[in-house]
Amino acid sequence: MLVLSNNPQVWDSCQIDCERIEGTPREVLYRALDLVGSGEYSLFAHPVAGNERLLRNPYRTVPLTQSPAARRRIPQDQQTAFINRALNKMEDIEYGEIPAGTHADYATVDFELFKTTMNSAENEDRQ
Repeated sequence: MLVLSNNPQVWDSCQIDCERIEGTPREVLYRALDLVGSGEYSLFAHPVAGNERLLRNPYRTVPLTQSPAARRRIPQDQQTAFINRALNKMEDIEYGEIPAGTHADYATVDFELFKTTMNSAENEDRQ
């Protein structure tokens, strides 16, 4: 498992491999696109966690897996299409225009979505 994130809350709490991305959510998704496109990794969860309204969130965390089962479950071209659609929808978002006082809240939302994703994976493993 590899976690790509531009969220310091995730960096500080991640107990698995975490790649710190210094930049916008687009940079996080471009890195995910590179790794998924290489065939080395697969998406562990959809790259737009929550809903599309959260695309404005200046923080993005994308967990990836090297599990062969995950690679078979969703074809690589479909995974890259998910990422490209998210990137296209983010194209006109100006992350620098997000009010500074809201960044901690946005970071918490992204972190909670990440924790929920990881908790659901743990629950799946137990069943």
